[in-house]
Amino acid sequence: MTEMHSRPPVVWMFPGQGAQYFQMGRTLFESDGTFRAWMEKLDGIAVDYVGQSIVEIVYDPRQSLSQPFEHMQHSHPALFMIQYAMAQALLAKGFPPPDFLLGASLGEFVAAAVAGVSDVEEMLFDVIRQASLFDHHCGGGAMLAVIDDIAAFRDDPMYADGCELAGISFDRCFVVAGLRSRLIEIASMLKQRDIAHQLLPGSVAFHSSLIDGVEGLFVDMFANRLRRPPRLTIVSCAVAPKGEAFSSAYWWQVVRQPIEFRQAFLTLVRNNPGAVFLDLGPSGNMATYAKYNVAPPMHERIMPLMTPYGRDRENIEQAQARLV
Repeated sequence: MTEMHSRPPVVWMFPGQGAQYFQMGRTLFESDGTFRAWMEKLDGIAVDYVGQSIVEIVYDPRQSLSQPFEHMQHSHPALFMIQYAMAQALLAKGFPPPDFLLGASLGEFVAAAVAGVSDVEEMLFDVIRQASLFDHHCGGGAMLAVIDDIAAFRDDPMYADGCELAGISFDRCFVVAGLRSRLIEIASMLKQRDIAHQLLPGSVAFHSSLIDGVEGLFVDMFANRLRRPPRLTIVSCAVAPKGEAFSSAYWWQVVRQPIEFRQAFLTLVRNNPGAVFLDLGPSGNMATYAKYNVAPPMHERIMPLMTPYGRDRENIEQAQARLV
């Protein structure tokens, strides 16, 4: 009798704002036909709404990786397009469809498109519209990642005024949101204390009360949208989003509640101890967070596919050798 080996559960992870940079995915755009075809198809849709080619903006030779990619009306659709194109490229290479899609903030919109909740064209349109909404009404904000024990946010008076907890990545990494001027002050104090931190690209304090003023407009934007049951299981990094799945109220919770990546990831690990995690985001940040949440023996099952270091094809080939 031939012994049958079932493959491990596969989780695809999609990050949100903060993962973007100029030239992201360029190696794949130049070498992978499926990736390029989807980028160009989605770009044709984006041009009609944005008025500019997102592909030309992302791969502008005058823009280096180190320059901040902050204009939301460009970075929002760019992040969506890059991750959706990566998902389609993996499927074209024969990767097994994932068992779970883990989305964080904007990444959950990508996950919903991959799962067929809405047509990708409609979801991209909604992503562009929400970028315009936040850009016009919620400017002046920022988000700051801090490498410190999460208890510091509660106990240190430095965080008591002018910032809110926007997310927890792992025990020693959290994100705060607030007015940019206040977060720059906090960043200066963190530097004096030699505490690692990073001001994330972008001008909106997502996952905080600073966006509450547009809740009504946002909910109206997603009202009466056609929604289909997802073909794949989507795991949200928002804590128990309220409202019917993928309704306008649900999507508001996705952008308003803190990102609980740690909780969502550890729940997946607990229920699927042999799972393999692929990070489809451009920076590999979710793979990094995942590794900090588990013991080293599990690290080989957590794989970034895109990074700023130009090893995208090699990373995909390694993952392919393991899963296909």
